[in-house]
Amino acid sequence: MAISGINITRTSFNLQTLSLLDSLRQNTLKIFLEQNRLATGNKITAPSDDPAGGGMAVRMTEILERQEQILSNIKYADGFLSASDGAVGEISQLLTDAHSIALEMVNSFSSQDERDSMAEVVQSIIHELVMVGNRTYGDVYLFGGRQIDSVPFTEEYGGVVYNGDVQSLTSHVDRFLDARFNVSGDELFGSLSGKVAGWVDLDPSLTDDTRLVDTGGTTGQGIDASGLLRISLDVPAVSFTVDLSDADTVGDVIEMMNGAAAQAGLNVGPGLDFNASYNASLNGFQIDVGAGNVSVQDVGGGVTGRDLGIIGTAAGSIVGADLQPKLVPMTTVASLFGGAGASLGSIIITNDTLAATIDLSGATTVQDVLNAINSAGVKVRAQINEAGDGIDVINLVSGLEMRIGEAGDGTGTAEVLGIRSMYADTPLSALNNGQGVEFREGRNDLLITAKDGSSFNVNLDGSVTVQDVLDRMNAAATAAGVAVAASLALTGNGIRLVDNTGGAGTFSVSRADLSPAIDGLGLEKSTSGNEIVGDDVNGIEPDSVFSALIELYQALVTGGPDAEQRITTAGARIREFIDHTTRVQGRVGARSQTMRTRLELTEDAVVATQALLSEVKDLDYTEAITRFQQAQTILQANLMTGARLMELSLMDYI
Repeated sequence: MAISGINITRTSFNLQTLSLLDSLRQNTLKIFLEQNRLATGNKITAPSDDPAGGGMAVRMTEILERQEQILSNIKYADGFLSASDGAVGEISQLLTDAHSIALEMVNSFSSQDERDSMAEVVQSIIHELVMVGNRTYGDVYLFGGRQIDSVPFTEEYGGVVYNGDVQSLTSHVDRFLDARFNVSGDELFGSLSGKVAGWVDLDPSLTDDTRLVDTGGTTGQGIDASGLLRISLDVPAVSFTVDLSDADTVGDVIEMMNGAAAQAGLNVGPGLDFNASYNASLNGFQIDVGAGNVSVQDVGGGVTGRDLGIIGTAAGSIVGADLQPKLVPMTTVASLFGGAGASLGSIIITNDTLAATIDLSGATTVQDVLNAINSAGVKVRAQINEAGDGIDVINLVSGLEMRIGEAGDGTGTAEVLGIRSMYADTPLSALNNGQGVEFREGRNDLLITAKDGSSFNVNLDGSVTVQDVLDRMNAAATAAGVAVAASLALTGNGIRLVDNTGGAGTFSVSRADLSPAIDGLGLEKSTSGNEIVGDDVNGIEPDSVFSALIELYQALVTGGPDAEQRITTAGARIREFIDHTTRVQGRVGARSQTMRTRLELTEDAVVATQALLSEVKDLDYTEAITRFQQAQTILQANLMTGARLMELSLMDYI
């Protein structure tokens, strides 16, 4: 039997030391990681611990942060709506009290002292409504629209001024959803309902600086310039594409089309191979070629050419459709009316005791016109209308009547701009705060007596507008052979009658056949001169809660034979606003209920996300403590073993 020798391998001291240090480092690191997990409560302290779990934790954390922000938004909106709902309820009760006063005071047995006493109560109701209208939630006003930092309502000039706007406050309540949560003072009280709506299309023409976003395009829905155009000529035979995605203005479009044509080797310019321009009178683009046909097509399903109105094939020229440029603040006065421009002078605006003659002759842009009107100190707001084709002027003061007329300088500026409050096409039904003009069917309404003693009757049957009244007056004068002419006033507003008979008597307009029409037209007048100007019977007053209450107050304090009728009218208006307030409160309540439902759903979603995130990242303390204790035991054993090994010497191997 053979006996083999045993090869005894000896481990060097350095190797033992390095091995021990490496083992101690690993065990110490393990204890540190377990301590860190226990301290933070997270089982993932670094992406390397669990790459998949870490990525999921990051995504869940982002979702949770977004949900918590949405939850905060919803809570704020819900509180805002609750405060609004309470305020609207108070308004409804105050209006009910005012309506009760109107019902009580309308009877003929009420003395003037009683009516004066109740008028004070109505005045206090107005004050309280202003206070409710200025109610805040936190540090913002409930009913100012987006003007949340300034007081919405102030009592000035014997009326109530609304300083807010009609804009909505919205809150981000879902990933792709914003919800409105406010009610503006106009929606609640009708504070901005009194306005002269611009009745003239100012028809701005295209210019190089007209922005594409400020046009309606051929569809009226704007211009999508993101697509490509293919333009082809047959003389010379060439085709090229145009990318208009960076175009901002009409000038950019022209420059890009001409630039692309030049790059394609064409001679560009009027009378040459190719020329893109715009036709100001037609408000559209125009493409001209030197010879042959030109064709424009959209590429790849785009609609840019369609929106620009230049799709098609034609010999010599493609004349684009009207791009419907909109009126914007920087629209020049010279570009109005298809480029013909407007020669502006002065206008007169009155708001009861507030009055101003406004010189617009120096205005070069629409913004200049708006600024001049808005800074005139008559508590009106001029703005471009929603259609983008005219100017609206809004009366900001409930209880006052605004009038806009000519300044007598012969420019007819108020009519040119379409903001004259009483003009030829004003419906008779709109006069006298909507009470209209009453006729007696089949009878004469007016008797006009000239200075030479001649006279004629005017029958207004069938008249619908102020122009109809003027036409019937002039027709009756012509038929009677009396030299009297009817028109609108040259200064201010009203119907103007001029006596050209040359007589020395009295020129007068009187009632015919007991017709009430003369009262509605403001024409019961006489003069020794040759011109009669009727009253401006088309004052523009907001149809608001405050106007109705001020009307009731004035009817109570002034009394008179028509007091009962005026109190009845004011009471009826207040009754309508009670119904309106109830509807507004219903809308607010519905929004609040929707917001609370969304609040509950979002809270549930947050809890669910938190639970999922907890499963991914939260530490199991029982398991972690066990692992920590194991790591401690291993480290202790490591230290003890290392100590024993380091005590060994050469003699231990002999």
